[in-house]
Amino acid sequence: MEWSKVIQQLFQKAEPYLNARGDKLHAEISHQYALYLMEHEGGNPKIIEPAVILHDVGWSCLNAHELTIAYGVRAAGKEAKRLNRIHEVQGATIAQNILSSIGFDSWLIDKILEIVKRHDSGNNAYSLEEKVARDADKLWRFSEVGFWTEKKRQGLTAKELYDHLAEHYQSWFFTPTALRLSGEALKQRLKEIETLNDNME
Repeated sequence: MEWSKVIQQLFQKAEPYLNARGDKLHAEISHQYALYLMEHEGGNPKIIEPAVILHDVGWSCLNAHELTIAYGVRAAGKEAKRLNRIHEVQGATIAQNILSSIGFDSWLIDKILEIVKRHDSGNNAYSLEEKVARDADKLWRFSEVGFWTEKKRQGLTAKELYDHLAEHYQSWFFTPTALRLSGEALKQRLKEIETLNDNME
């Protein structure tokens, strides 16, 4: 099967799980970032692309209240960590079922699941593929759509979200390309915020 058809199938099979938190657009934009990062940083697309598409399917295992605790700028404490871990571990199980149904080789599935299982946990990445996948995931919140989506979803002001990203982004990314993209995007988001403020005066 052509790789483009495989990607299409992955998105189709992931969609019901991504709908739980409205993450279809997040997966699509993160996937576009992954393609760009691979052009500049390398990595195996047969590991990176499925990992990026499927990494958040585990949020479907949490209810609406749990999602508000587990995720976002204000998420903190043991319960947030516990719930966040559930979405990683359960997400790996769902991802395994999806990948097996498409006929992925077992060695590829193992590599993909390693990334899904820890994409939000810890500060280390253990392969180039994991670095690219995790960077593509984080770049979503710096994109124009991602930034304003997260502002609304998390109940933040634009300045609160901007300040959070500006404070942490230099320590978040593994690849030079992602660090550059995030810095450039932050400048654009700041211009948008300043324009918004000017229009409100």
